[in-house]
Amino acid sequence: MSAVMGQMVQVRQLERVSGGDICDSFKAQTNIGPLFVKRCSAQDGGLLQAEFRNLQLLRAAAEICVPEAISVSFHENDTLLVMEYLDLAGNTHDGQLGRRLAALHRHTGPGYGLEYDNYIGRTFQRNTAEETWSAFWWNNRLLPQLQMVCDQGFSNAIEKYILPLNEVCQRLLHNHQPVPSLLHGDLWSGNKGYLEDATPVIFDPACYFGDRETDVALTELFSGFDAEFYREYQQAWPLDEGYPHRKLLYNLYHLLNHLNLFGEFYLASCLQQIQYLQPLK
Repeated sequence: MSAVMGQMVQVRQLERVSGGDICDSFKAQTNIGPLFVKRCSAQDGGLLQAEFRNLQLLRAAAEICVPEAISVSFHENDTLLVMEYLDLAGNTHDGQLGRRLAALHRHTGPGYGLEYDNYIGRTFQRNTAEETWSAFWWNNRLLPQLQMVCDQGFSNAIEKYILPLNEVCQRLLHNHQPVPSLLHGDLWSGNKGYLEDATPVIFDPACYFGDRETDVALTELFSGFDAEFYREYQQAWPLDEGYPHRKLLYNLYHLLNHLNLFGEFYLASCLQQIQYLQPLK
């Protein structure tokens, strides 16, 4: 880290802080000020390497405050990600976040996907380029999650829906070719915060270029965003016709991922979402 910073960095105090269930998180008091450090096992090191690149990607867009990723280092038993420490003690200002998210989505890529794969939580997330949005969403998002669900022992409940869901995906997305927006990828309320002056901050991204509606859809799935967020986003860039149907398909991805990560508790939610989608086939 000292080599990256261009000066000697000395840790004077290390305080464990909350920061998710995959990594240990610390506030490091150093001679150059506080830093935020995430530590995971060497086996999970790819998660932090991908997070480092994701944070750089969002920060380069310069539309929403994102902690600066300083270094990622690999050791025999663990991996460390060091980033800027931000004091997220401010009051919520979701309207400003809505405006800034719309501005972030104006940053576009050459196509759907990303030049590297990453993770959604602990789950590997493939970002292989596809010419059509429907192909990307099916091949890189829904199908891998459905296959993992079946491998986890839920095939009796889920496998019969794979072909019908493919039909739904083609039906809803066949003529939907959105601009490939830069996405946060995992924008739920636990991945946002506010500085003391109410500046919104986002973190823990799972970036790729795709339909901006996927970011907005996830904010609705687990709630935690107020009406001002949606009002300001819509004023900045109205969502396309058909969004209420497509968001069901987009949020199924996250529900399936929760089923894969956390188990049977999420099976009923997945089956309910699939039932909502069946009439759209």
